[in-house]
Amino acid sequence: MESNIIIKDEYEHLDNCIEYILENVLSKETQQDEEYMQLQDDYNSILINKCHCSALSCLCDVDCNHGGNYVKDSQSKELVLNSEKHQELIYECTSLCACEPEKCVNRLVQYGPRNNLKIIYSDRYQSKGLITTEIIPKGAFICEYAGELLTLRQAQRRMEENDTNQRMNYVLSLCESASNGSRIMNKVLLTTVDPGRKGNIGRYLNHSCQPNCQIKSVRIDCPIPKIAIFSKNLIKAGEELCFHYNEGVIRKNQLTVQGQKGILCLCGAETCEKKHRNKIK
Repeated sequence: MESNIIIKDEYEHLDNCIEYILENVLSKETQQDEEYMQLQDDYNSILINKCHCSALSCLCDVDCNHGGNYVKDSQSKELVLNSEKHQELIYECTSLCACEPEKCVNRLVQYGPRNNLKIIYSDRYQSKGLITTEIIPKGAFICEYAGELLTLRQAQRRMEENDTNQRMNYVLSLCESASNGSRIMNKVLLTTVDPGRKGNIGRYLNHSCQPNCQIKSVRIDCPIPKIAIFSKNLIKAGEELCFHYNEGVIRKNQLTVQGQKGILCLCGAETCEKKHRNKIK
């Protein structure tokens, strides 16, 4: 579902074969099974929960059922993750909330990627990468990892095609656990995105075993979360942006390709795992 929020994103791909999209889009599928129908329903659904603030009394920074996710950084004055809150799930305020968007401190990811990101050719990774041309404070939002939303069956097929044709894999799965309060009744929520054919600036972040970025699940006006990339620490100008492809994002063996080989990791970190799967970037 296309959002009513105006996303500020003026980036574009260097390769004309890749379609630039501002946020996730639903993949097309001719064989629509039950899983795809559920994904389609979720994509076209709207979250109706809203905060209890008003234009006169906005408490989105402290006492609000949505708020407390972000705080103002003392130096840059931009919104960053609240280090005092353990953000497993982030819900941002939407057009259904009465708080003023210009003053609300719980609206960040919905406005799109930060400025001053640059696509480069990374000598270290021997592929395209993404750098920042300005200092990024710790906990700052960088961009969404946006692409086509897939079912597990679609993702499996795409990964097999990529493996056969020796193409880079961009398929990434965000794995969340939902509970109804019982330790026994746990439900796994899986969001699978592929920016290989349609994607945004987020597709260019490379893997690192000691990354300077991290992923957070952020919901705005749709049940399907945005895979939001935040800085893990202060990042200097000119530094390449990377995140750990497996760190809290995908369950082991959740997506596999028969006969797929691990590829040598080039991150150069002291804690390098030497090899990582070619299946999630």
